[in-house]
Amino acid sequence: MNSLFKYFLLATAIFLFGCGASKRVEELNREGKLAFVNSDYQNALIAYEELINLQKSTGKEVDGSYYNFAGLAAWEVKDYRKTIDYLEIAKQKPAKNSKTLFTLAKTYHEIDNLSKEINNLEEYLAEYSAGEEVNQVKSQLFTAYVLSQNWELASKIWPELDSEVQNDKLFLTNYLIVNRKLGNEDQSEKIAAQLLKMDKNSVDALEVLAEKYFWLAEKNYQKEMEAYEKNKTNKQYSHLLKALEIINSNFKTSRDYFERLYKIDPKPRYATFLGNIYTRFDNKEKADFYYRKAKENK
Repeated sequence: MNSLFKYFLLATAIFLFGCGASKRVEELNREGKLAFVNSDYQNALIAYEELINLQKSTGKEVDGSYYNFAGLAAWEVKDYRKTIDYLEIAKQKPAKNSKTLFTLAKTYHEIDNLSKEINNLEEYLAEYSAGEEVNQVKSQLFTAYVLSQNWELASKIWPELDSEVQNDKLFLTNYLIVNRKLGNEDQSEKIAAQLLKMDKNSVDALEVLAEKYFWLAEKNYQKEMEAYEKNKTNKQYSHLLKALEIINSNFKTSRDYFERLYKIDPKPRYATFLGNIYTRFDNKEKADFYYRKAKENK
């Protein structure tokens, strides 16, 4: 067999293999798309994985859409390792779209990789500010910021959440936590009042209001007593008695909130506050009771 004939046979084999591979690519692409449209994600994943391997075997650059569809299908069947493997490659290809980043963010959430979850959500908003999933992305990003203690960023994105989310008890509780961490007292009190209308046993809301009225009363008590000690006149005493009416009213409000908190969860901290309040009421028996409870539960 001469060399020219050998070359002819080789060229023919390569041609036939190429035609066969090309035909198989078309078949698999059609099968994969059909399976994906019909929500048959397991078979869609199988088809796209075969497509990827087939193109690799022919030495061709793999179409980015195959990685994208394979990753999206893997997400649907809860194969998070494959989801990440395929979509991280798809991210570098022109075939990347908003679902690529959103699905990656959801997958990193599932495997508890908070930093990569945030990175993909932020990248989504930077590239697809009008994307189909943008409201979900913002809600997820707000929660991720709270979990990562990025209080400023969480506060900044809150106004961008839709009204339904902003009126959700869980999200509103997180927003209350954000404002408490940032020291936004007025805003915290407004949110706490709103939360208590939704849930009378909201611990976070009860804490805000219990502490608000305690410190309001305690600071005024200290101020008025100091003023009287400096000027013990009938006029100053009369002023003190009027001030104590308001002070005691605030202590009573604080007491009611702390007693509700103590019934929900008898924390030593709540018991200490109650002991302090009953001390101001000159009720030694109850003050001692709560101070004792605070020590027992430490």
